[in-house]
Amino acid sequence: MSSKDVRKGMTKAKFNEENASILFGEIGLIAIGLGLFAQSWWVFGGVLLGLLLAILIPGIAIVLMVAFSLAWGAIGYAIGTLFDSFGASVVLCIIGFLFGLGVHLSALEWAQDVGTKENNL
Repeated sequence: MSSKDVRKGMTKAKFNEENASILFGEIGLIAIGLGLFAQSWWVFGGVLLGLLLAILIPGIAIVLMVAFSLAWGAIGYAIGTLFDSFGASVVLCIIGFLFGLGVHLSALEWAQDVGTKENNL
């Protein structure tokens, strides 16, 4: 393995870790929001733990990452409506979804790397 490969791997790991901060921030905001909406600590704790556990289950994690990315697309669409342009809404929706998907999938890769037993030896 060359030093170039090691540097590339370290750069990717750092990028994934930074994106994991975004993912965990989203999970925290969702848990807080739903907890406040329901006015329940139980809802807050259940959503927080449920989402954190869900990212460790591959099939559920992918669906969750796509759902989070769709939310980014919806935010992009909403921003586009501020320009009174359907075209702007669609373009920002697509950009938001694709950008969100990239962030979420790299964060998921980091979470799964950290969560595997082989890497914790």
